[in-house]
Amino acid sequence: MTTANTKPVRTAEPAKPATHPQTRRHIGQQVGALAINAYERSVANVVAFEKDAAKIAPTPWKSALTLSAELIEEVNAAYVKTARQALR
Repeated sequence: MTTANTKPVRTAEPAKPATHPQTRRHIGQQVGALAINAYERSVANVVAFEKDAAKIAPTPWKSALTLSAELIEEVNAAYVKTARQALR
């Protein structure tokens, strides 16, 4: 008859990188800036699409599409400006 030696298995805890709070904040700011830049580019693409659509749209739709594109552009500029200030 064999006997099994049952010792509890040790699990190794993952090593935590030694990061200073300032370093984490800096990384967070960089990630936030990247997210804002990506958002800004995406909205710019939508605005460009609406402006292009306004060029080829029938007359009644031209003013609506142009107005919509301008509104989105202005709201986006205010949002991005506020978001960038919040990251400082």
